[in-house]
Amino acid sequence: MKATPPQGRRLIALLKRRPMTTMQLLATGISVCPWKRCAECLHDGEQLIHSKRSDGLNVYRVVSASKWTA
Repeated sequence: MKATPPQGRRLIALLKRRPMTTMQLLATGISVCPWKRCAECLHDGEQLIHSKRSDGLNVYRVVSASKWTA
């Protein structure tokens, strides 16, 4: 039987592909409080970025350290 990754790591994989609003994160159905799950499961060199778009929506994304950002 194959072990499934934790909720936070699955959400981080989605947020590395593209930024998501709070509603989009909740719509994934992975977690009731996805921003906390992501913060719990971050590896060294990863950062959860929370910002507000011009239309007022909260947007989350995960960035990994590179030689330019580290």
